[in-house]
Amino acid sequence: MVFGWGRKKAPEPAPIVREIHLEEAQQIAADAHRKRAEQIITETSNTLHRTNDLIRELADIRRKLEGDDLRMDDVDKRLRPLVIRGKKMLIDALKSNAVEIKPIRTYEDMVRTSEELGHHLKKIGNILGKQTRVIHVFADKYAARFKQILEEVDGNRKSMLSAVARHQNDSGLADSVTEGVENIRALENSARENASRGKAAEREKTQTESRIQQVSGEISAFKDSEEYVGFLKLKDAIEAEVAARASLTVEVAAQFTKVSRPLGRYAHISADKDQKALLRRILDNPYATMNRQDLDGVIMLLERVRKAVLSGSISVKDTDKADDAITQTQEAIGGFVQRASGIAARIRDTEDMIRKSNPVRLHALEEELESLQEAKVEAGKKIEDMANATRLAASAIPSELVRVQESLRRLTGTKYQVLYQPPRE
Repeated sequence: MVFGWGRKKAPEPAPIVREIHLEEAQQIAADAHRKRAEQIITETSNTLHRTNDLIRELADIRRKLEGDDLRMDDVDKRLRPLVIRGKKMLIDALKSNAVEIKPIRTYEDMVRTSEELGHHLKKIGNILGKQTRVIHVFADKYAARFKQILEEVDGNRKSMLSAVARHQNDSGLADSVTEGVENIRALENSARENASRGKAAEREKTQTESRIQQVSGEISAFKDSEEYVGFLKLKDAIEAEVAARASLTVEVAAQFTKVSRPLGRYAHISADKDQKALLRRILDNPYATMNRQDLDGVIMLLERVRKAVLSGSISVKDTDKADDAITQTQEAIGGFVQRASGIAARIRDTEDMIRKSNPVRLHALEEELESLQEAKVEAGKKIEDMANATRLAASAIPSELVRVQESLRRLTGTKYQVLYQPPRE
């Protein structure tokens, strides 16, 4: 048996968790961001220093190439112009683009440097690409180093771009910590304000309920008063008169139905406009003509209808029966008019008494009670809305705490436990 077989692997140590208060989070993030920014700037500054060394070497190669005739005497006369032009284009490109970059001291310098390098590399690369055959054939001793330097410079540029991205990511994490803390404070304020509004609504509801009881008591007391009892008696009295009027209306209509046929036919033979107008009113609603102003006219009209029946001007099945019905109607009209006039007079008098004894105070109390009940419902709804808003704000805080902790961990490499104490109401 080999020594050590079967032994359990030692557990990895638990990660150290640093406890902090919420108020410390922003400063920790700011300090970490500043230190990382300084490190990144130092790193890119060193990279730029190496890059400038390479650029200076490019400039040195350019000077050597400029002084090298590339043994043009041995080159075919037809190719010589192409080689000379290619050499000149490369030298011009190097003069314009193989220039040292200003030192890096800030984040903006990092961005500027990576952009400048990208621009210069593109210009030189374009010329080398077009003149690659010329360079490799006629200036081969420079080609390998050209390529190597440009690859190293491009690698340095990509390193700077990576540094810029890391700085941007760090800035985003630091901002996330700040925003998380600010959001927590805003949610605390929101919860506090909503809770305060909810308590105000509860007080308002309590006061409203107290006033409802008071007004309800005043209404009950008023309805027990002699004034209100008298008012109700008047209302009952007018309802009785209205019922009597309805009953009389039916009775009048039933009586005039007995003579409706001769009345209807008389309308076709009468030429008198006033009589025709009265006749239309009788046929439409006989009760409306049961008044002292129309009494004589209705009796006279019935008499003329009788004469028309007896003379044969109006054709009926039974002349005697029609004559008797007209007589009965004429005899009943006086009683109808007297009863209708009495009912109308009593209704007018009762309505006048109701207007004089109208319980204005009761109406005002009933309107106030209705308004108070609506206010109570609104206060209850507001209490519920504020409670929901308070709970919603409080429930959103834990996710913001997680956001702050995670952003701090990614920014600093240290795991933090943010100690949070909800504010007292």
